[in-house]
Amino acid sequence: MLFVKDEAHDIMAWLSWHISLGFNKIFVYDDHSTDGTYEIAKSCEGIYNVEVFRTSLLEGNFYYRQRDSYFDAIRRATGNYEWIAMLDGDEYISIEKSGDINAFLGRFGEDDTGIALSWCIYGSSSRVLKDKVPTYQAFNHRSTPALDDNTLVKSFIRPEACTFSYENPHKYVLSHGRYVDALGQPVDWRPGATKIVLWEGARVNHYICRSMEHFIGRIKRRLGSDLSNSTVYWSHFDRNDVYDPQDRARINAANKVYAAIKQAVFQYSINSFLVRGNALEDGREPLAPAKKVEVFHLKSFHGDYLSLNNIDGHLVQGEGFERIVAAVPYDGSKVWVFRNPLLYSSNVRFHIHHSAQAGYCYEFERESFDGGEGFFIKSPVTCKYMTAIPGSVGGDVEFSRESGSEWEKFYFAEKVAELNFFGEADYSASDMIYYILNSGGAFSYEEFILKISTFKSADALNIAHLLGPQILSII
Repeated sequence: MLFVKDEAHDIMAWLSWHISLGFNKIFVYDDHSTDGTYEIAKSCEGIYNVEVFRTSLLEGNFYYRQRDSYFDAIRRATGNYEWIAMLDGDEYISIEKSGDINAFLGRFGEDDTGIALSWCIYGSSSRVLKDKVPTYQAFNHRSTPALDDNTLVKSFIRPEACTFSYENPHKYVLSHGRYVDALGQPVDWRPGATKIVLWEGARVNHYICRSMEHFIGRIKRRLGSDLSNSTVYWSHFDRNDVYDPQDRARINAANKVYAAIKQAVFQYSINSFLVRGNALEDGREPLAPAKKVEVFHLKSFHGDYLSLNNIDGHLVQGEGFERIVAAVPYDGSKVWVFRNPLLYSSNVRFHIHHSAQAGYCYEFERESFDGGEGFFIKSPVTCKYMTAIPGSVGGDVEFSRESGSEWEKFYFAEKVAELNFFGEADYSASDMIYYILNSGGAFSYEEFILKISTFKSADALNIAHLLGPQILSII
């Protein structure tokens, strides 16, 4: 189960990771978040076995609300599930060699009624700002076992063994059986819920710092309670001693779930908005059916695909982390260059040198040549042309030319997909609301996240205000 408050930026990653691990059920207890965390979790109820509750504010103490949530989840699990683990939003169970959770738990006998998994504290990987990269993929540097905080644990327990005598959120008082570690060995407890660090078999990756922006938000929320206005906490936990990324197969499995949850959040937001709203009566013609917009990979004059050099990096020529795509969305004078919206990373920003912008979908001016097969790409911000410099002299992709010539020619390669778009022109934010309200719920996720990225930030925030704060997690 997950106990959580104001984790809208990261809860999709947490759910994606643990769903992909094979958990049969996830109970989410939201402690009255105001940032969309509750709505994101509710979005998952229709597509995965997730059940969401809000804590009772009749209990004024956070510590006891957490305890009560744990006990409620344990009672719900009793008779229905063999094991339950209680986790926070920055704790991710990691199974050795990309194994799934059911195979791991299947190794333990009936007399094993508690499993203590050691913390493995991850640092910031030198990241300063929050971005849309999932936690399990963004932070790849951890501490060593020498960090004493790694002696703390989080537990799996058999629900029927719980005595409901609460000591702390790490270790539980059991009525029978024994507490073992990830290898099935009896735990030799130290003072508190600590033991010798063991990362074989399974562990709990604790992303306690994440980015500096995460840390500042945490200080603001907990100032005066258990954190102070200083960098002492950060300096202690920002350990980046060892590069230790998660297994690639496990990341890929989690990313598939992540993509599905993003679309579920969009649909939940649209459905809620349609329930509250009514079709606009402003004298416009009824909406025409959605049209198909073709999406292509993009090639430079030199015959190279345009790709990203890493997950949130720069546009380059050749094969990289992810091929970029392009489309002519509404009329021939514009071209969108963007991440594939059918992939989990569609709203992770990437960069183009000297574009004076940062986004996951760029709207540029398009100038045709050679009978329309190729085109120049011009920035409406800098009025410079995008150029693909030959590999022999660096191979950069950048906006640096005053006019179009050979190196500034780009071409559509093979078609990747067809997207459904309602928009018929270069429409505004108010037009988008009209289209959403009058589309009968058929306004597409792809058009939404791509088009909203081309709006001014104030317009995008106004739309988010109408649809709910949870929508910010997918744009």
